[in-house]
Amino acid sequence: MTLLNKTLLHTTDSYIKRLQKGGISTVEDLIGHYPRTYKDKSDVLELFSYVNIKEPNTLRVKIESLTTERTRNGKELSKAVLADKSGFLSEAVWFNRKYMLQKFHAGDTVKIYGKPKYEYGRLSFPSPDIEFAKDEGSSIVPVYPECNYIPSAWFEGKMVCIREYIRTIPEVLPEEIRKQKGFRTKAVNITAIHFPTSKADFERARTELAYEELFSLQYEGIMRKKSGEEASAGRAIPIPMNPETVKEIISKLPFPLTNGQKVVLFQILKDMERPFAMQRLLQWDVGTGKTIVVMIAAIHAILESRKIPWNIPIQVAILAPTEILARQHFASSMNLLSSFWITSDFLVGGLTSKQKTDVKARLKNGDLSVVIGTHALIEDTVHFENLALTIVDEQHRFGVEQRRALEQYSSHKTWWLPHVLNMTATPIPRTLSLTIYGDQDISVLSEYPVGRLPIHTKVLSETERNEAYNFIATEVQAGRQVYWISPLVEESETLDIASAVNMQEILQSVFPTFRVGLIHGKMKAREKDAIMQAFYERKIDILSSTSVVEVGVDNPNASVICIEAAERFGLSQLHQFRGRVGRGKDQSYCYLFTTKSYTGERLRAMERTNDGFELSEIDLELRGPGEVYGVRQSGVPEFKIADLKDLELVSEIREDIEEYMIKK
Repeated sequence: MTLLNKTLLHTTDSYIKRLQKGGISTVEDLIGHYPRTYKDKSDVLELFSYVNIKEPNTLRVKIESLTTERTRNGKELSKAVLADKSGFLSEAVWFNRKYMLQKFHAGDTVKIYGKPKYEYGRLSFPSPDIEFAKDEGSSIVPVYPECNYIPSAWFEGKMVCIREYIRTIPEVLPEEIRKQKGFRTKAVNITAIHFPTSKADFERARTELAYEELFSLQYEGIMRKKSGEEASAGRAIPIPMNPETVKEIISKLPFPLTNGQKVVLFQILKDMERPFAMQRLLQWDVGTGKTIVVMIAAIHAILESRKIPWNIPIQVAILAPTEILARQHFASSMNLLSSFWITSDFLVGGLTSKQKTDVKARLKNGDLSVVIGTHALIEDTVHFENLALTIVDEQHRFGVEQRRALEQYSSHKTWWLPHVLNMTATPIPRTLSLTIYGDQDISVLSEYPVGRLPIHTKVLSETERNEAYNFIATEVQAGRQVYWISPLVEESETLDIASAVNMQEILQSVFPTFRVGLIHGKMKAREKDAIMQAFYERKIDILSSTSVVEVGVDNPNASVICIEAAERFGLSQLHQFRGRVGRGKDQSYCYLFTTKSYTGERLRAMERTNDGFELSEIDLELRGPGEVYGVRQSGVPEFKIADLKDLELVSEIREDIEEYMIKK
């Protein structure tokens, strides 16, 4: 790799440092800084009467006069009076462009490009591009994303300095794929994206480079999946699906399964029939009932393993991100497990040393069939007799190495590898899940149980706050509880939003007879668990909280959730918060309070739908993959040119990869 330097780019150390801070350190990085679009200057107008004020225009005009003055705040303002072919006048203005008076003068014929404004009966052009009319620059000009305040024009001018390096860029797509799709070489496409000769040339380059970018990421995931299957071949316990056993388990439930739950359950059980380890991701929308699905799968695996000729007493581990969730899973599944004489327990950091030692001993000798726990399950002192199924709840809350500790666990006695079921309550757009989680099969659970009432959601301004307070008081007086979410723990001088600490004080003064609790991320884990347990036991009426309110916490008595400065959260995160209520028989409510500065319509999507997958698509459209679903944190790079909203292209690439791998 060739490092960028000021000699190569004919620039200064300051620009090199700014590039480095923006992640552009090498020639390859700069070549990969693709333009996001282009300016089309090919249609040159000569009359102001032909101008379209809704879009940028290119005009051939004459400079009548050019002056510069200082504004009140010290900025340098350059003004040019322009005349078209018929002598009609207009004005162009630029800020802090010292070279204007040095390079251009009255009487010069120039071409300007920009979007005009028409106000006060006058046409003007704010900060248009300008060049001499005789200059033969390209009519298709690439527009680059800014990087540390380095503008597009700078990148456009410097790309020519590294043009010779483009021919050394290696191919990424397999030759067979490239020829099958009729694609040009990568060097040709990169040349076309940075130095386009026409709109068609630019668009073709963008399409083929986007395909390549998505291909690379999906190919890596599919190869990991294939390698995992090959590595685990013959090392995972194949458990045949028995419909009668499934029916027997379901008959013990106090409610019917939804069609969505049945489909997902079938996918999981069919996976476990295979002789290699399952790698499946279960996406579920809040409130769709995933816990019972995984418990049925676990019970089925344990019961059917007893019928295998060599009668293997298998074990199941369920990993939860917090103690309260682990305890909740254990409490909700204990009766169902015991009805089939299946032994179970939980292992969390809050147990005494004696309790931990006892659970670990029973795991090691095989006396425990199901264990539900937190990070305590992946400590070096934990040993299983025969771990055959690992279920990871909220898998993104665990590091890669932490998950791998259970996913690749094998007993010193048996060398079996466990089947793995990862779960996430964050609905993910199909394009994103196919691309990022290509190493796993994906199940989606989005159907709500029959009788589940949609949560009534309302966006509120400050003027509507007292009305909300009055309604909340009636809910608490009726015996129900409230979550109150604030974005910050402490007051901020830069953000005019309520903090959880301050909000607790406000709420206590607004509702002096109610018990108002507080929870935030700076508390220790045990302290947070104790607060959540007190809320669950109805010892707290209103819980003032930051975003630490756990996904999956199930308090059916909570019927209202209020979110301060709601516009500062993404739609997917707001939907997760909303899922903390609506879990009981009562109608539930979500109130989104906005600050004075909010005037947008984005939050109205929360009023329109309770469908998390629909909201995730809107979130992806508005915010991009880098800001949604912790993509940056999971090690997935930002997409330079690909559009993750293009499901058709993502699906096409996946089919191409699978077809290519069959032929190999």
